[in-house]
Amino acid sequence: MLFDVGRLLHEEFLPVYRAAADTDGWEDMAVSVAHRAGSRLASAKISIAHMVMALRSTDRLLTEAMLDDGGDARALAAAGTALAAELMSAFCAGDDGLADAVLAGSAPDGAAAFYTVVSVRGALPIRVVSAFRDRGPVLLATSGHLLLPAAEAAALSLCLDVQKEFGGEVWFSVAERPVARMALARREADEIDALVASLGRPPGVYRIDDVLLESAVMETPEARDELGKVLAPLLANPVLVETVLALLEADGNRAVAAKKLFIHRSTIDYRSWQIEQLTGLSPVNPRDLAVLGTAIGMGGER
Repeated sequence: MLFDVGRLLHEEFLPVYRAAADTDGWEDMAVSVAHRAGSRLASAKISIAHMVMALRSTDRLLTEAMLDDGGDARALAAAGTALAAELMSAFCAGDDGLADAVLAGSAPDGAAAFYTVVSVRGALPIRVVSAFRDRGPVLLATSGHLLLPAAEAAALSLCLDVQKEFGGEVWFSVAERPVARMALARREADEIDALVASLGRPPGVYRIDDVLLESAVMETPEARDELGKVLAPLLANPVLVETVLALLEADGNRAVAAKKLFIHRSTIDYRSWQIEQLTGLSPVNPRDLAVLGTAIGMGGER
């Protein structure tokens, strides 16, 4: 069915804006109106980008019209915010139900054969959903997890593309499984995100291969204890811990880490030498740096 999204929103929302301009009893009307409109737009397969553009235009036009008639600016702003929130909720409701069912372990009609689960940190899931929907299908679960009906390799590419759009300040942790094993994929994505957060890794897109060593150490008590003993002197020195974290965030680039710490390059080289003398591990070596980061993450959990 083809129809004018802006016209639909204008006709549906006008009574709510009129009520908000004159009285206080518009809230219940806003919920029912927005849900009806959101369901119609979702059924018509309107893109979220198209809907957001129409929503902004409608809000501006109706607010200006009501203000010209002496409406209350605060009440009109509250009505616009409520309508937008309820509209988005209704628009995504069908996808939410499918995503929740899949993550719970079922394979309802309409589900894909496999999904890549994406754990999001650093941005509101609904904003991320909008960016993904501009590129293809995506489901949003009430838990905030995203489900992409794509293989992990393709999902990684999409996540990197979306991260660039957000300016880089977002973390994605991904895990792929067949639809019948999505609970495992969700757990894996959450574990990756927890490791990335505890290790102070920079914003990026992560999968289990990126934290294999850290994951193995965390799950093995003997390895945890041994690593803790070896690296105890490092953990007792806040300056050296700060240096390791800066190097991790800079992906091992000492010049970048030195700039972040506001110190000279020779100072970070000296600190790296100190760390190696204390632990036998060189932060200049990528694998040793990962082990050092793991130890710091472990120390922070104790």
